[in-house]
Amino acid sequence: MKKIITLVICAALFCAVLGGCAGKSGNSRSSEYTKHSTLLQNDEDLFNTVISVVAYTKTDEEFNEMVRYINQRYTRLNEMYSIYDDFEGVNNIKTINDNAGKQPVKVSQEIIDLLKFSKQRYEISGGKMNVAMGAVLKQWHDFREEFALDETTPLPDIDALRRASVHTDIDCIEIDEENMTVFITDENVSLDVGAVAKGFATEIVCDELSEKYDNFLISAGGNVKSHGHPMDGRTRWGVSIQNPAVDENYKMIGGSMDVAYVGGDVSVVCSGGYQRYAVVDGKRYHHIIDPTTLYPEEVYQGVSIICEDSGMADALSTTVFLSRPRDALALVESMNGVECILVETDGTLHYSTGAAKYLLSQGVSANTPVE
Repeated sequence: MKKIITLVICAALFCAVLGGCAGKSGNSRSSEYTKHSTLLQNDEDLFNTVISVVAYTKTDEEFNEMVRYINQRYTRLNEMYSIYDDFEGVNNIKTINDNAGKQPVKVSQEIIDLLKFSKQRYEISGGKMNVAMGAVLKQWHDFREEFALDETTPLPDIDALRRASVHTDIDCIEIDEENMTVFITDENVSLDVGAVAKGFATEIVCDELSEKYDNFLISAGGNVKSHGHPMDGRTRWGVSIQNPAVDENYKMIGGSMDVAYVGGDVSVVCSGGYQRYAVVDGKRYHHIIDPTTLYPEEVYQGVSIICEDSGMADALSTTVFLSRPRDALALVESMNGVECILVETDGTLHYSTGAAKYLLSQGVSANTPVE
């Protein structure tokens, strides 16, 4: 199934269809601004996704300058957070993994901040969001890569997964902020920051951009972050969250759509088994792995998180995806400024209590009871 939840930005569609719904600002300065949109152009995939930018600026040069900066920062962050590739002059996550059990690695502040944040999220998630699960996740990654070439490739061996799971202790990651180093004390532990890196990078980029620019929105795959509002008379951006229905062959045969209206500094992040997966004997095996079962979780088609911080939303979307609906909603309701949409595998929808203020198009008034 190629897409379970896809979050897309279509500026022209939003302006045409959602402009009235989003509310009018009455700002006479709107005529000074022109809407621009583009996809980042890069020889290599940035965070294995397509990154798009929508912004309202007074001049073309201002927009072009913004895009150059965004491309530069995403490129650099992608290099630092990569677990697969080496880059000249860059000590990245792969460098840390390569030196596990050997020696500390001198790294950038962005890596220190990412790993500190990931350790905090590990505690809050009860271990569900664990960047030290690389040894387990690599087996699933290798399986998907091989399966794409040969569909007779067997699933990862459960005994091998269990042996790897012994080496997933996040406390083996030692961060020395004074010397700016990271050391993995167990040579068999490896980092995989896929559950948080893209959202964390998006937050960095948007935070830096906001010091100079207003009224823009960035979509990095399933991670969307807004700043300001559209300067065309609307007060909020429209972000579509599509929940397609599929047949037994995982082909899309319809579906429904929610529209989240966001303004100011707000992130919308989706997680689901819709990009990296394999179908074996009619059963889909996606990339979001439960640290307890060591297999993909089967509760949801996907989840969406709405909150201010994109890194928080990215990490939380994984945590929620690996939680039962009652527990997921309880966690979200306990956090200030966080809302969620849950789509179970049978299509059942659940909304957190405050989701209604974003989902005006569907008239959501309360969260769905969880039996």
